Amino acid sequence: MSAPGDSAEVLNALRLGWYVAEVRGRNRPGGPRPAPHSLPDRKDHVLPLRIERTHQELRIEAQAVLGAMSHALGVDTFRVKGQQQNQATVIDQQARALADAAPEAAAQAWAALASSIYDLDAHTQDSLAAQSDMCSAAYQLGRGLAEVYWALDPDAACDPLTPNCWAFLLGEGRCKELARLTGRLSAYFNPYCCPAIAGTLSLWQSVAGSQEWRKDAQGHLFQQLRRWYELLILGQDPSTLIKPYALIKNWRASLRVLQALWTQLVTAAVSLVLVIAVITLIAAGSSTPFVKSLLGVLGIVGLSAATLQARLKATAQGLLTRFRQDAYTDLVAGEIAVAPDKPGAQRQDKVVAEEVAKRTLTTVADAETPPP
Repeated sequence: MSAPGDSAEVLNALRLGWYVAEVRGRNRPGGPRPAPHSLPDRKDHVLPLRIERTHQELRIEAQAVLGAMSHALGVDTFRVKGQQQNQATVIDQQARALADAAPEAAAQAWAALASSIYDLDAHTQDSLAAQSDMCSAAYQLGRGLAEVYWALDPDAACDPLTPNCWAFLLGEGRCKELARLTGRLSAYFNPYCCPAIAGTLSLWQSVAGSQEWRKDAQGHLFQQLRRWYELLILGQDPSTLIKPYALIKNWRASLRVLQALWTQLVTAAVSLVLVIAVITLIAAGSSTPFVKSLLGVLGIVGLSAATLQARLKATAQGLLTRFRQDAYTDLVAGEIAVAPDKPGAQRQDKVVAEEVAKRTLTTVADAETPPP
């Protein structure tokens, strides 16, 4: 499938939304601090990989990406409180000031930064909504997915709901909206990407809804966030995550698809029997009045043994393609899912499979299915 002509702009909007959430999360006092893979020795200006950079280095990097993406989309400069200013630059300056602020001044510095990020988000949503529905959806999807980790306070109360608690960020309302946004943007990604992400959202909604299951789950959530980033922003083909011959080994995925398609399978079987009977009568050259009438009707509508065989073949191939696509989608969703073990469950792989199967998105009908 060819990519839409505005793919570059949509991807920029997705990245901008993602980094708005990340910049806010990395600067938020008491916010998440994923542990880096530290270098053995940082002397002599050793060059780190991204996973080896310090939190401070990654914070500055995130602010640089936010500035570049907001400039690329033309939403970085606008009027704030009567003054025209480059908001991305203001955010970077305020973030650096917050990092250097004394403890007694940190609260005020954070309030100023949070206000500036809010202004940029509001302006971006308004501008993108006026320019492009797809860019607007991509921005919201990127920010919404990133917020499930960067806006989360794992100790925040969920009753009543607070904006940084598990039940809000991964609650039914937000998960459904993120799945809808993913579906709207399916033309911009690999056909198996969006249904798989919808499946993992379903899984994490269940994790977030269980106080026991979500205990100490923040590290797993960060790894899940990295998987989403790899698929959506880095463009990794999700089918590369499936192990060789996984479709044969994972018979449960095939069984779930059979259960979902049983009506079509029964209809196809009945049609097969009827077509075989008609072809047999045609080949035998039966001359009974009923057969003569049947052959006459078939001739009038333009059907022959060859056309019946062709139609049966096309129907069977379409059903087989749908079967393989749905089975692969479940396999991909299971492979990209990163979640803690469910307390009390004996088969964790079965738990994951059951949760991702609750997804509401499926693969486009004409997607190519990778070989097993």
